[in-house]
Amino acid sequence: MAKSQKTDDAPAVDPTRDPLTGGYFHWSRDPAVGLFAVLPLWLVYILLRWQIAPDERNGAEVLLLQEVGRLGARAHLVVMACFALLIAVAARTLVKREVPWSRVAAVIALEGIVYGVMLGPIASAMTSSANRMLSAAAMQSELIPNLVGSMGAGIFEELVFRLGLMSLLVWIGMRAVRSWSLPMWLAGLFAVVVSALVFSWFHHVCGEPFDRGVFVFRTMAGVLLGLLMWARGYGVCVYTHTFYNVYLYIRPDV
Repeated sequence: MAKSQKTDDAPAVDPTRDPLTGGYFHWSRDPAVGLFAVLPLWLVYILLRWQIAPDERNGAEVLLLQEVGRLGARAHLVVMACFALLIAVAARTLVKREVPWSRVAAVIALEGIVYGVMLGPIASAMTSSANRMLSAAAMQSELIPNLVGSMGAGIFEELVFRLGLMSLLVWIGMRAVRSWSLPMWLAGLFAVVVSALVFSWFHHVCGEPFDRGVFVFRTMAGVLLGLLMWARGYGVCVYTHTFYNVYLYIRPDV
């Protein structure tokens, strides 16, 4: 029997080279890419500080310089040289691994700009919510009833108005559209809108003074919850309704 001839002529894969299949989200988490991406920002920082504000230093930079201060008055040059060497090593690994460094670094900068714009407002909202929660926690007499009310509204209002009433309206609407040869989606639209109107009207029947703006808002919220019920089911609606109500108690005052 003749020996089988080896036909695999594919080149051996270099285990030290990363495949280019990871995409942006893979490469942007690479430490070497991150170091190289901040090089332009670091160069602009050095230029502006030397030319315009030579005494301006970040607190972390000052702390770092204090640690290496025993090297002498030019300790900051040592720090800069070490950082430059680190970036150079990072750049060498990027070239060796054939990383698309220019495109990735540009998108990293754009992504950072977007997050930088969002960071302040989000942090402020989180701070206000945290302060509201801390204030509520100090007032147990109000916190517990509010949480109980939020959970009760989520469970039972969705049970009555979405799972119960909306299902009944769908059944009625389906019989009507079949009798009149109308599009089937009209039954769903009818059920969502009518159940939302009844949901909003119910709050005023229970003793809350009528306010047109509040009524319209609750109706729109009922429409959204009805669509959510249609697409995602009762459980998702309950949690959505519950945690929306909880948020009302911890949101910042406006």
